[in-house]
Amino acid sequence: MTSPYSRRALTAIGRHRDAIAGVLAKYGASNPRVFGSVAHGTAGPESDIDILVDLAENGQGSRLARLSGIRIELEELLHLPVDVVSAELLKDEISSAASASASPITLSPLAAAPSPK
Repeated sequence: MTSPYSRRALTAIGRHRDAIAGVLAKYGASNPRVFGSVAHGTAGPESDIDILVDLAENGQGSRLARLSGIRIELEELLHLPVDVVSAELLKDEISSAASASASPITLSPLAAAPSPK
């Protein structure tokens, strides 16, 4: 059974998936996956949405700055607390566990495409 907090978070993600794709493209991130309590359906009132992303090597700014930018913009968009991590920055054991339990966020192909410069 999925908790109401998990349902609320997943509904917000589904409702804003095109905007999420735009935020990710802006920071050179792709392949977003939800993991943790929201993905397990056990989120509570203090839970955040844990999102695992892949970061492009050639993005502008440091990896930590880009992850922070994504987090801030997604929190403003979803009106929920968000934590964004990159598999490259996680320890192997944590990355494996997060990846194993992660559910992909389906983005529309047009929304996920980077904007022309």
